Amino acid sequence: MSANQMTNEKKQEEILNFDKPTYKFSPNEHHDWRQEGPFLVCKSCDITHSISIGMDKILVGFDKKGKPIIKKRQIV
Repeated sequence: MSANQMTNEKKQEEILNFDKPTYKFSPNEHHDWRQEGPFLVCKSCDITHSISIGMDKILVGFDKKGKPIIKKRQIV
């Protein structure tokens, strides 16, 4: 490895301090949930997050407070 390559690699390195992050994630009070397979995925927050509901449940709607209504799938 040449000295020039080592200099380029050092420029690309970044030391992160996870004890004092520069970004603070404060999730919204209300989430825009969409079902993707066995997960409810929030589409409204800056950081993607999800909840596993399993393959036997389905999102059918939302209550008055915006909370998801989930029902067990009926196998026919």
